[in-house]
Amino acid sequence: MRAVQMTRIGGPEVLRVVEVPEPQGEAGFVRVRNRAIAVNFHDINTRRGDEPDIKLPAILGTDFAGIVDAVGDGVEHIKVGDRVLGINMGGAYAEAALAMAAVVVPIPAGLSFEQAAACPVPGLTAYFLTHQVVPVTSGMTVVAHAAAGSVGCFMGGLLQQLGATSIGLVSSDEKADVARRAGYTHVVNYRKEDPVARVRQLTGGDGAYVVYDSVAGPQFQRSFDMAAIDGIVILFGHAAGDPPPESLKYWLRSRRNLGLRTYFLGATMQAHLEMIPAAYDHLFQGLMSGAIHLPIETMLLVDAAKAHARIEQQQTAGKIILIP
Repeated sequence: MRAVQMTRIGGPEVLRVVEVPEPQGEAGFVRVRNRAIAVNFHDINTRRGDEPDIKLPAILGTDFAGIVDAVGDGVEHIKVGDRVLGINMGGAYAEAALAMAAVVVPIPAGLSFEQAAACPVPGLTAYFLTHQVVPVTSGMTVVAHAAAGSVGCFMGGLLQQLGATSIGLVSSDEKADVARRAGYTHVVNYRKEDPVARVRQLTGGDGAYVVYDSVAGPQFQRSFDMAAIDGIVILFGHAAGDPPPESLKYWLRSRRNLGLRTYFLGATMQAHLEMIPAAYDHLFQGLMSGAIHLPIETMLLVDAAKAHARIEQQQTAGKIILIP
């Protein structure tokens, strides 16, 4: 079968289209003939070297949707021919992939393969950030970095459903339009105005109770500056690099009772696997009803390197889905 392998640590050019044997079924697993494969920033971070122990060459990708064509021993709730959504630690950038049956869910008739494949990492992350990590309540003010990205778009719809006052941060006017359609109450283009000053203005000087930060990098301190006294910054990514040590010292010396939490979806799946089906159902219903508005752009699987490059250059909004 055709797949895209990461041959070494590096830029998008290290992704190569290759022919590899199809994965063989195992007990407790199903094999999915892929129809849609999501590109997540986790894939880019892995390619950049975030997982130094990865065995190379490796097939990247965690989120995929398609039709089951093989079922391993012990699997009873999934059968050959089912339309399903799968998640795995890797191996999705291929025409077929294995998925642990315990986290495979059927795709409702009203949901496309592309929409389904967009749900696992960004959708579940947004769901648990807003419903479990710090449960958002009506009237709560929150800030979300990268509001036009896939997590950001899911979050915009979820926050609107919860009745929050949401402030989305974006890098262009085009992405501002995406964030508004996603459901944000206010949108701030941080390349045109000071995001800290604007958040303070929008909150009457108080700041936001929760700041969701998937960007980090040299400007991480700004998330603390946007937070209210007793506010919480949730760090769940580092698209711009790790937070500098100075920003953590700033937090410790702020004397504003600020909270700092991290979030990793894998830990939730390990500790609360029983919560995943209900979370997926919420996301599926939101996408089918239009309560969650996520722009989806499709590209061919063989163009995975181009997809990575475009995401790194901030040329995309919503979710890129690869089609085998």
